[in-house]
Amino acid sequence: MSCRTGCSGARRAAHSLGGRLALFPIETRVVVAFDFDKLRASPLAGALTQLAGDAQEDKDEIAAFTKRTGLDPWRDIQSLVVAFPEEARRGGQFGLVMRVSGMDPKRLIAYARDQAQKQGGDLQSAPRAHRLLWSRQSKGQGQGQGQGQEDLAGFFLDDRTFVLGAGGWAERMADLSDGGAPSGSAETNIDLIRLCERVANDRAVWAAALIPEQTRRQLLTEPRFKNAASLSRMAAALDVSQGLSATLLGDMGSAADAQALVGQVTDSLRDAKKNPEVLMLGLGPYLDGVTSKATATSFEIHATLTDPQVKDLLGRAAAYLKLARQGLVPGFRRP
Repeated sequence: MSCRTGCSGARRAAHSLGGRLALFPIETRVVVAFDFDKLRASPLAGALTQLAGDAQEDKDEIAAFTKRTGLDPWRDIQSLVVAFPEEARRGGQFGLVMRVSGMDPKRLIAYARDQAQKQGGDLQSAPRAHRLLWSRQSKGQGQGQGQGQEDLAGFFLDDRTFVLGAGGWAERMADLSDGGAPSGSAETNIDLIRLCERVANDRAVWAAALIPEQTRRQLLTEPRFKNAASLSRMAAALDVSQGLSATLLGDMGSAADAQALVGQVTDSLRDAKKNPEVLMLGLGPYLDGVTSKATATSFEIHATLTDPQVKDLLGRAAAYLKLARQGLVPGFRRP
């Protein structure tokens, strides 16, 4: 009976997400996903592309990469899913699964090797399960030092899927891709699966996080965040099919905490609308599309923008980036 309820429920949840969490280790607590096919199909695709590749230097770099590898990032990448554990900053672990319409692994490996050698390193390969794990190795690394234990490594699942991991996650994801230890997959974490399902349906961008106990304890030490200390789950989604629609939701420890957080959001919006800088920049109307509500122990915050509003914001962002690239924005450095 336990298997019929628990196991079958897990399979149904996993199927609804298309198996997107299957390759990530069980320690996964944060998931961020991008559906680039949906982004490219949106009415704002042209403005987004122009914003992302406005600088000629960026265009030249992408053109050179495409010529060498046959892969055009703006055209060929279909989706990207990134996952992190609870203490990602401490151990540096993360996993990434990228789906592409088609790629040539040999050309990509040759390009990566050339780039590594230009920076004083080399590209190494090592078998793991039935995969070939690729990683960068610095010159002068001693024999037996870093062999198969490089911090960042990746493998090709097929000619449409590339997997990258750090902090030992690449090796574990290779094992999972080969059918090893399925109980060690994030796909068996029902709480995470159900949280992802609440925002992943047909959204261009979404994210989900199980809030660790340590974070909640830290919130308790800050008086202004005390009401958020009982936050246990949080998820967000972005829809760009018509204008822009963003959703942020979370689960609190009590209905009183959920209502208090919504009250804080309402107060902040009211104060922002009176802010002289907001009024001077003409951003007041953008705040009118923000609403919030509490239902039992959960809260939801929604923000909507029309097509003209989104295009106006993108135009402002493009102008800011142009000034930044010209060195006219203090403190901005090109990455």
